[in-house]
Amino acid sequence: MERRFRSRYGRMAVMRAALLVFVLAGALIGAVVFTLDLNARRSNHQQAATELASMARVSASTFSTMRANLRARVGELAASAPLQQAVLERNTARLRSIARSHNALIVLHGHAVGTLPAEPRIAATATMASGGRVVARVTVAVQMDRSLLAVLASATPMPKHAALVLVQHGRVIAGGPVGARAETGHHRIELGSVAFEARAAKLGVAGTSVMALEPVSAVDARVNDYRRKLLFAAALTLALAAGLATRIARPVARVLGDIARLTRQAQTDGMTNLANRRALDERLDLEVDHARRLGTHVGFVIADIDNFKSINDRYGHQTGDEVLRAVARVFADAVRELDLPGRYGGEEIAVVLPGTNLAGARNTAERIRKLVDDLRVTSSDGELVRVTASFGAACFPTHETVEGLVSAADESLYEAKRTGKNRVVTATAKKKSASRSVGDAPAPA
Repeated sequence: MERRFRSRYGRMAVMRAALLVFVLAGALIGAVVFTLDLNARRSNHQQAATELASMARVSASTFSTMRANLRARVGELAASAPLQQAVLERNTARLRSIARSHNALIVLHGHAVGTLPAEPRIAATATMASGGRVVARVTVAVQMDRSLLAVLASATPMPKHAALVLVQHGRVIAGGPVGARAETGHHRIELGSVAFEARAAKLGVAGTSVMALEPVSAVDARVNDYRRKLLFAAALTLALAAGLATRIARPVARVLGDIARLTRQAQTDGMTNLANRRALDERLDLEVDHARRLGTHVGFVIADIDNFKSINDRYGHQTGDEVLRAVARVFADAVRELDLPGRYGGEEIAVVLPGTNLAGARNTAERIRKLVDDLRVTSSDGELVRVTASFGAACFPTHETVEGLVSAADESLYEAKRTGKNRVVTATAKKKSASRSVGDAPAPA
């Protein structure tokens, strides 16, 4: 059994089948690994984005609480007895002391006492009135710097590598390289040379936002352990596939051999071993569509063996079949690898010529015509049979459809038959012109 199998399919067929099985298994495993890894990374980044968005919201809420506390603080200060007494007495020294101890700015009758923290800052103001008239204004402010950011961070649950930054009008004002560009509308930003996954929440203060961010490398690192396990499982599965490949290679080789044989049979004419009519039609459709998209040419030549019925009647069908096979071999040997010769029907043989204009199609037909004219076939009685053929040639896009191309070549073929046979006739858009090589130069196409 083993000897019979090897003689039928060959060792190389088994090796090719084993390689194919291994490659297919590897491709399948690779696709599964890629999909699982991609899904894991997407899920990981979505989780990180959710965490960062939550951080930003919590920080923004804490900031709102701080602003409310600041407004309450300045209200308490404005209502305090020491400040009201100092205002009534216009005691500048006392006002200065109160302003310094509360980081406040007190404006009394246009005269300012104290200073506020540098910008950027958040501030709250309260007024002091007497008899319905404002006599003083008190402002308390907190600078938006690392100290404020530390307060926000202390109230915000954060992953190990996450951080908060304050951004104003797209520029970092605290928590990172001050002045660095940080577009809060983007989900990823770069600070310096480091890329971050980021989410932001508005603070309601002059275009200011708090941004929660985490290095992209740290986010990606979360799935490293899963990725290592996934790759190990893939490698183990691939090793098992390699072991199984040789076991199932033989039935695969048998199936592939059957498929290849059936494919060839479906596309090949049994008599001539050329392409059959179906294969010619499919290839012509494909090449015309390709040429239409790229703006190139397709040549189509169709030939008919002259006096074929007389050959059959005189020498018998066996000799006629041999003549047909001999002409088919001439076609197969005379064309390029990219060309497709095939049996069009009966004693007609056609050639699809990709990238070939009308002059090229005519030259190919003329070359084959001469080779056929030189052909001699020995009949069953030992008599030499001379063979000639008539040719029609046409070209796309001179004829804009497959049907028009075939019809033009066919009409040119019958023109060649009517005008003496053993010649090439080419079809143009407006007229047909013939070229014969029996003592004459080809006529212009």
